[in-house]
Amino acid sequence: MLRWTSLFLSNIKVAYALTPCAIGEPPVSRARMLADLSYFITEVYTKRPQGWSFATKFNMGGTGFMHQFYLWSLVRALKPKHIIESGAYNGLGTWQLRQAAPDAQVIVLSPKTPHIYVDQHNDSRYFTDAHFRDFSSINWACVDGLDRASTVVFIDDHQSGYRRMLEAHARGFHHLIFDDNMPAPQSDHFSVKGACAASKGEFGGLEKWDDFRGIKDDWGRWQHGQFNVTKQQLSMVGSSFLRAVNVYAEMPPLWSAGLPWPGVQPPLMSNEEAKNFVGQHNEQLRDFRTEAIAYQGFLYVRTKPWYQVKPWSLYYPEKITANGYAGIQPSEVVDCDQLDRGVAPALLKTTKIADDWKRNHGAGLSMRFGV
Repeated sequence: MLRWTSLFLSNIKVAYALTPCAIGEPPVSRARMLADLSYFITEVYTKRPQGWSFATKFNMGGTGFMHQFYLWSLVRALKPKHIIESGAYNGLGTWQLRQAAPDAQVIVLSPKTPHIYVDQHNDSRYFTDAHFRDFSSINWACVDGLDRASTVVFIDDHQSGYRRMLEAHARGFHHLIFDDNMPAPQSDHFSVKGACAASKGEFGGLEKWDDFRGIKDDWGRWQHGQFNVTKQQLSMVGSSFLRAVNVYAEMPPLWSAGLPWPGVQPPLMSNEEAKNFVGQHNEQLRDFRTEAIAYQGFLYVRTKPWYQVKPWSLYYPEKITANGYAGIQPSEVVDCDQLDRGVAPALLKTTKIADDWKRNHGAGLSMRFGV
């Protein structure tokens, strides 16, 4: 979940127009989401691990109510055998994944081990702390029994969504969910939504391109490196996006609270309906406007299979300076080491309350790519 946008969104003036992006059929319909919402908040959300403070109860800095609902809805509909989560923060997203897919294998990538929830299934695997590996640097052939066609990759790591999409496609993963999916300047990375906007010639605000270091370390210090890209390069990104994507489905905001989100789908509820809903569940939700501010264009993407589009045919700006970044194409060798297999939950180092203020903002943010 984007941390800083919520601090100034209520005062933002959108300086450019975006039209909504939509390609193909989403895995879950608007009607299905509306029908499931009451069950979710009463039978799932109220039972979530809530920690020991207001901040942990509402997972501040992490996935909020709306996004937890979308995540649960999508994963229930997709029924994956395996789930990879890149960026786990407190572990609330992991918990929702487990509620939505009780029998799936869960694989978690995050610089620090979550301290509110760690999934204890025997086949769960963690790439955290000393075992942390960035999504792009793991040799996925070494993860025993991984069926990539039946895997969902949930990305909440504040790296470029467009880059992550190409990385996942190149590694044979085609079902992708993105937590943070807003365009510049409302995002800390170049999102898949930005690539979709570029495919329609909507270039406003996109010319400053993050070099994909994102938040550079685990302490939340903003260390952006940026470079300029031309409209010609953005057009090439847009063309690659259209070649790669079968389904692009942003989840609509549950309600808008009158906020000026650019290019989003119509909300599921009117503001009056939403106020009544929040009032009925005021012990579990923050106020009407705060919950709406946390919406960040939550997205499902299904990319095309390799026989339709080759990964090396897709365009990606060449100027990358993140330390140790191996590139879009995987380097999967026969030899496997323990770091490529992850760690069982029972072997993880126990975290504690004192670690909370140091909690990472997602995976892939450390300077230590490939450590």
